[in-house]
Amino acid sequence: MRARLAARLAALGACLLLTASCTAVNGTASRPRPTGSRSLWNPSAGQPPSSGTAAPFDVDAVLLRIKRLGFTADDEPGVLRKLRGPFRAIHSHCTGSVDGHCVIVLFFHGNDYVGYDAHGTGSSSVVSQDGTTVTISYPHFKPGDPMCCASGGTREYRARWTGRKVTFSPPLPANPNYEEPSP
Repeated sequence: MRARLAARLAALGACLLLTASCTAVNGTASRPRPTGSRSLWNPSAGQPPSSGTAAPFDVDAVLLRIKRLGFTADDEPGVLRKLRGPFRAIHSHCTGSVDGHCVIVLFFHGNDYVGYDAHGTGSSSVVSQDGTTVTISYPHFKPGDPMCCASGGTREYRARWTGRKVTFSPPLPANPNYEEPSP
């Protein structure tokens, strides 16, 4: 009897997981959210004094910071060690995301976390980075587009560190997958 009940519960759990992973919604309300504490979004929260650019890039510390923000880096530590600095972008996804449509680009200057691109982004890619400028591409989804297939082309934005904050050219909208860029 218990074995039957356990088997039914396992089947029900598998069905729920499958249903949740196959559901595609164009809005951002149903997308996974980062699990990290809000205070961690402040780049200076809980950080020791700036390491500057002279210290070697501490990939392990950077990966721990990304994890504490509720994300998982998309690249392996060996790939991240090869990124030119001092300004680096690390493409990441929400830890535990089932469908991969919860992504973010986190920026580091030296070993210091200095910001991110946008909350609620469903898809993006780092096109290039040279240590001073990062180019990010976002597919543009039109109303009714499924999450797999953006029909609005792609848009590129360049990110730079000004010494105080990350700036984007052209200015980055709140959700670059859905909103038109500012003129």
